[in-house]
Amino acid sequence: MRCVSDCPSSVTVTPSSGPFEAGDVLTCMSDGDPRPSYQWTDSDGVVLSSNATFTLTDSSFELTCTATGSLGGDCSASHVIQGTDM
Repeated sequence: MRCVSDCPSSVTVTPSSGPFEAGDVLTCMSDGDPRPSYQWTDSDGVVLSSNATFTLTDSSFELTCTATGSLGGDCSASHVIQGTDM
């Protein structure tokens, strides 16, 4: 039986707004107990990292951080963050 507290209900990314530059580090955080695993994907769904942090290689991007509870499946939450060249 799945306990609701196992599943992340929200995801936050810091910093949450730019301007962003190559080399900036984004950090993904979520609730959920035990601590969820994290995955960063690009706008095409390609997995870029399986860590809570991600280092930008460009200032123009669209990334999704997904936190998945230890039970897997639909036990996840995600957050999309975008940066654009100015």
